[in-house]
Amino acid sequence: MGRKLRSTNLLSNLPQLQNLIKRDPRSYEEEFNQQLHHFEASLAIFELKPDEEAKEFGEIINFLSQVARCYPQKSARFPGQLIELLQKHYPVLNAELRKAIVQALILLRNRGVISNVTVMPLFFTLFRCRDKKLRSMLYSHIVNDVKVANKGKHRDHKLNKSLQSFMYTMVTAADAQDKHGEGAVAAKKSLDVCIELYRKNVWTDAKAVNVIVQACFSPINKIMVTAVQFFLNPMKKSEEGDEEDEDEPSANGESAGKTKKNRVNFMMIQHQSNINRKTKYRTRVLDKATRIRKREQARRDGQLPDEEDEDGIVSGGKKKGSSGPAVNFDALSLVHDPQGFAEKLFARVHRSATATKRGGSTADRFEVRLLLLKLISRLIGHHQLQLMAFYPFLQRYLQPHQVDVTQILALLANASHAFTPPDALQPLIRAVADNFVSDHCAPEVMCAGLNTIRAIAARQPLAVDTDLLNDLVMYRKHKDKGVMMAARSLLVLYRQINPEMLHRRDRGREATIGLISGAPGSTPLGFGEVRAAEGVEGAELLDLPSEDDDSMDELEYESALESDLEASEVEVDESDAEVDETSDDEEEAEVDELELVSDGSEMSEEEADGSGASEVEDAEPVVKKRVDMMRFLTSEDFARIEKLKRRQRQEGSGRQPKKSKTDDGYSDYSEAEAGSDDEQTGEVDDWAILGDYHSRRRRRKATYEERMDSIRAGREGREKFSSNKAKREKEGRSLSNREKRKTKDFRMISHKRSVVTKGKRKLSQKRRELRQHITKQKKKGF
Repeated sequence: MGRKLRSTNLLSNLPQLQNLIKRDPRSYEEEFNQQLHHFEASLAIFELKPDEEAKEFGEIINFLSQVARCYPQKSARFPGQLIELLQKHYPVLNAELRKAIVQALILLRNRGVISNVTVMPLFFTLFRCRDKKLRSMLYSHIVNDVKVANKGKHRDHKLNKSLQSFMYTMVTAADAQDKHGEGAVAAKKSLDVCIELYRKNVWTDAKAVNVIVQACFSPINKIMVTAVQFFLNPMKKSEEGDEEDEDEPSANGESAGKTKKNRVNFMMIQHQSNINRKTKYRTRVLDKATRIRKREQARRDGQLPDEEDEDGIVSGGKKKGSSGPAVNFDALSLVHDPQGFAEKLFARVHRSATATKRGGSTADRFEVRLLLLKLISRLIGHHQLQLMAFYPFLQRYLQPHQVDVTQILALLANASHAFTPPDALQPLIRAVADNFVSDHCAPEVMCAGLNTIRAIAARQPLAVDTDLLNDLVMYRKHKDKGVMMAARSLLVLYRQINPEMLHRRDRGREATIGLISGAPGSTPLGFGEVRAAEGVEGAELLDLPSEDDDSMDELEYESALESDLEASEVEVDESDAEVDETSDDEEEAEVDELELVSDGSEMSEEEADGSGASEVEDAEPVVKKRVDMMRFLTSEDFARIEKLKRRQRQEGSGRQPKKSKTDDGYSDYSEAEAGSDDEQTGEVDDWAILGDYHSRRRRRKATYEERMDSIRAGREGREKFSSNKAKREKEGRSLSNREKRKTKDFRMISHKRSVVTKGKRKLSQKRRELRQHITKQKKKGF
């Protein structure tokens, strides 16, 4: 009787039975069979009315999912029954029961009872449910499961191919084009999964990227903006919410939205810490908010890379603490048809910009159109596309009062490349020069215009004519520092790429010598012409001795550097000073003298040679092999090349190199030199357009130790700081009677003769003394 009672209690107490089965499956096989038959009977009854709550049915499903792996043969049909139930009735199922079934399938998948290929299509279908918690759970499971399946060098190509094909179908489905339909929600979550897997370096192939390309053509702005933001910043984590009642996301480019920790109100936390009682918890909260604020400020100033995610992957695609860069292909390079992609995006922007209410078409917000224009410009610049209608379209926005005009100027520069016809860019450059670079404009507007023209000219030098260039170069003497630096950077750029367009007095010594001697690279390239590279640029600098080499003296290092490097340019101020002192005739004489000097040096070398002319012709010149031809260059070699290039520019211009940022917060080289190198970075942002006005070169805040060292250094060579009273006491003296009289009470000195006679003065005497006092004040005591 007791045994039968315990058996009855076990059937009703499923958690206890679950624990016992996991301990000893063979002993409780009969109880499992009873629960399995009970599930099948309940399933048949439930399918007659699938919209009821059925709490007991959910408990049986949870129990069987926990112990199914203990009886693999008997429970073989169980996962298929759950999948079939969800496929048939998922729209009408109770939310709690549907969640319990999904959790059971996830548990079976994690324990290897069912394969991911079987259950993944169902999970993507469940994205159509109007259940935010369920979609969040499915999203996390899908991302983690695919990541585990492609862990390390092993890649599950079968799973990847099937899921990517299924995502492509969901994104391009007909019901995904309806803004209020269930297909739009599923398409959005499928797109988020694809983007997250790319960000985690799991799906970095072309097929996954082209699935996101199809999402850019969606008529739903929320899906389209998410896909466009991915191409603008592939490694940035999506920050948009999953609210169904939101029609559109915040479409402010890469700066749209803030994460939870970035929304911390630092001023409120600081105020609360000042007025509330000090506790350890409030101190930790304030310290954390202060660190976040400083990190965000440093990131905005460009001193830190983009934010890391939970996996330690930063925006550059490199894992924290790893020895080498992680595999991260450029998403724009994997687009199958970039020309068609750009044309379709521009057609949408043009249609939205010209849409009217009478025409019946919907017009996108300006922020959305600006996002599309950014993506189009990057496609044009990255793939060197030809989209001639894009440039006249931008001309309407080239006004200083235009909203987000710096971003428009930046995307104009990004859309320029060496194969862009100069005729298409010249009207835009003329519009920028007329609207931005003028004396009636504000200095920051002039700086933005000059930086834009320089960025375009770095990519297509033929777009700027000679007259306009020389007019813009004249602003190098402007009183504002930002305008002056922008004009100097434009001058330095054309000294390097096409000095013939400059006046002779503006070319500088290096460019003049290069033009006279016919040095390679001194002649400008024509439209569409490309100079073939003979090797790694700057590889010959690696043959120079390093400053760290103890075997060489400092004088030997400088002589070796001067003998191997070319003559560098003279600074702009020095060239301007020479213009004021010398006339045009003297400049021509100087050029002739340079020619004679070069000819005389060649003759002196021939005369100094002991052998005859025939022996010189017969002798074979000794050609030294380049470093890049003898070995592979490492990342340290490329870093040293860049360092030597900067040193070459600094020593050639006669300037002392500035301190590094680790010393006092200054950058390694000047702003004009940084501006002349933006053609190597391949991308221009609105910060580069603003130039000196975006972030002035400030000293970083000194630490407590640095402030104390500065205070101690200021105290050296002077008396020890102390009060006058301490000094008197140290010297053993007191105040004089006159000084003591100033602090006495009036009743103690009212009977004094000086006080009594002062009160008995005549009116004329008082007036005379007042005039003397006023005269003395006017003379300031003299």
